Amino acid sequence: MKITMNIKITSLGLAGLLLATACSNDETQLIECGNEISFNTHVSRATETTTANLKNFKVWANATGFSSQRFIDGLIASKPEGKNYFTFENAVFWPQDVATLDVFAVSPASLTASVNANGPTISDFTPATAAKDQADLVVAYSQAKRADGTNISLKFNHALSQIEVNAAGGVNRVSETKHVWIKGAWLMNVCSSGTLAFDKNKATENYMNWSVGSAKTKYGIEFTSVQALDHTNTPLLASRFGSSNMLLVPQQLATWNLNDEADKTDNASKGAYILVLCRVEATHPGTEHPGSDGSVIVDGENHVHQLFPYTGTFDKEQYGYSCVPINTKWEPGKKYVYNLSFCGATSGAGVYPPTSDLAGLPDGGGKYIKVIPEDKEVGDPVLDNPITFTVDVATWEGDENANVVEDNKNMN
Repeated sequence: MKITMNIKITSLGLAGLLLATACSNDETQLIECGNEISFNTHVSRATETTTANLKNFKVWANATGFSSQRFIDGLIASKPEGKNYFTFENAVFWPQDVATLDVFAVSPASLTASVNANGPTISDFTPATAAKDQADLVVAYSQAKRADGTNISLKFNHALSQIEVNAAGGVNRVSETKHVWIKGAWLMNVCSSGTLAFDKNKATENYMNWSVGSAKTKYGIEFTSVQALDHTNTPLLASRFGSSNMLLVPQQLATWNLNDEADKTDNASKGAYILVLCRVEATHPGTEHPGSDGSVIVDGENHVHQLFPYTGTFDKEQYGYSCVPINTKWEPGKKYVYNLSFCGATSGAGVYPPTSDLAGLPDGGGKYIKVIPEDKEVGDPVLDNPITFTVDVATWEGDENANVVEDNKNMN
């Protein structure tokens, strides 16, 4: 879908800019401005910024080879109510003596940027902590030639990575049925900010160059109501946040290597992982269980074990923190869907997270167990097996044929 924008821009040609400093206003007005510039745009499809809901964007343009002579310097193009085109507040025309323009655009238009020969740089871009407050970031670059006409085509590309986390329960067995409840979920040890620099030489990367800062943070939430898992993928973060998905800075997630004994208990690089606040029970036929303790109760003709968190006491209000390490490379304009499988034929309920990372997370009035049992350590499975998961990676343009399975791992 394309939107035609009739944009009038107040700018003189290169000669006009040089002459304006020495001429009176009357003399400047006599300079030939050339033809009016107009834009047509489209945005790769997504549930966030689209051609339908794009309201405005900020534009920079300069004559190719003359980066210091900026004809458009951060002007905002806005869409009039009920219209399908964009206008500037003041009129701008294509410079008569300029053959080629480098045009850069960014939305949201509220962003500030520094500009050099390669285009704008947005420093320290930091997504909001809550997904409902996060804004999509789209950028565009075009080298427009006057010989092709004064209607400039801008394709906006998504500059962030879209993240979704789902979970499903495993299979039931004749002799045992496991139940999993989720009370919260977080993405841990994610770089919180990054700098996006336009690079007009990186056409294959949609003219983007991301670099991330060293500070790391977490994104997540304690649920207001518990989520019982079934055998289908249930969104853990998106719907709880009141947003379609999380929009985060592209980055290579640091690795927490559970196969390295030193890193397993230390997580020295603050490797990333998905943290879940969960509860696991197992139901068996019969009202008796040999050697049972206070973690087992009778429920009708069955008895129920509290498997996790294990405290020696059955308490429906108790939940524990478990996690699964991830080390994906998030790229701009791509969507990453993590599908966690709890308590399946070969999967368990994750591993114990670093206790230092749990400071500041909900404690449920003491009902959310953060202490690791004496016979366990950080990185050990909370049950017999870790969580298995897949990562589906798709381009953000809604191309159903672009889905590929990146990983299918049993993380330990």
